[in-house]
Amino acid sequence: MQLWLRPVLARTIIDHAQRNLPNECCGVIIGVGIEAHEVVPVPNIATEPELHYRMDDRVLTELFFRTQRDNKAIIGFYHSHPTSEPVPSRTDVALASYPDMAYVIASLRGEEARLAAWSIKPGQVKAIELSISESKPTPEEAPLSLVQKRAIIASVIIAFLFMLVLSLSLLPPAPVIPVP
Repeated sequence: MQLWLRPVLARTIIDHAQRNLPNECCGVIIGVGIEAHEVVPVPNIATEPELHYRMDDRVLTELFFRTQRDNKAIIGFYHSHPTSEPVPSRTDVALASYPDMAYVIASLRGEEARLAAWSIKPGQVKAIELSISESKPTPEEAPLSLVQKRAIIASVIIAFLFMLVLSLSLLPPAPVIPVP
């Protein structure tokens, strides 16, 4: 999995996080495939916004309808960690409800803000490639699955056997050996 943000969109996320200090901010990433076209801040309605985030359900629902109407999709979510690393917390993992989305975390800890992207599925948290650049990244090559590897091996064996049979069928007939 991969996510591509142009620098202006990454800056928008960081600016949103800095404006909301000491609270966490949150928002939606809209785009197509791996390409983000827009980031939309969503109000954090958590009861303790300095510790957690909860997106306003009304705004989130409106965004789902808007993206569908515009032939786009919500491809990810973002939120900030004002004082910790850009790594999903236990609460982040427990509340992640969309397993096919990218979860971007903006960390304001330290001198320079940092972004990291994650895939969060039940029982599984994996870092995903976050590309921040003006030009679209080259697609990552997925490793071959076991079925694909077996299909390649079977194809090689069948091709070898076919060539062997073809070669044998093209041999001239054996000479007749006279019997004394």
